[in-house]
Amino acid sequence: MKTLKYSIQINKPQDLVFNKIMDKSVYPDWAKAWGEGMTYEGTWKMGEAIPFLDDLRGGTKAVIEDMRPHEYIKMKHVAMVDSQNIEVEAADESMKKWIGSQENYYFKEVNENQTTFEVEMVVDESFQQMFDETWPKALQYFKEVSEK
Repeated sequence: MKTLKYSIQINKPQDLVFNKIMDKSVYPDWAKAWGEGMTYEGTWKMGEAIPFLDDLRGGTKAVIEDMRPHEYIKMKHVAMVDSQNIEVEAADESMKKWIGSQENYYFKEVNENQTTFEVEMVVDESFQQMFDETWPKALQYFKEVSEK
């Protein structure tokens, strides 16, 4: 497993940035870095399993393992799901390597009106190129929707 880190400065207070990441109404606007029609189901709270989906292919289910409001969210990807949120068996090596990946978000106050948002991915190294291309785009999109 390899640890990848991506970050961006957002000109909004830490609590607003933290709450924005869980705002389902803007999720498709920044998650479009991975494809159009991205959404999720459920509530972001400790112990919850949240499916992250697109309209056609399905997606992944992650469990929120730890969370401290306004500071961090730590998730572990536990299953693949189809577009109806039904768990499916990992059909190929890539899917098998994805299960167990970690996705962690950190929110650090720079000052009362600026926050550093950092994403840490702990994944098989085969995912690095994809995330090196998509996370910077997603973070820029997220900055734009957060600063509106």
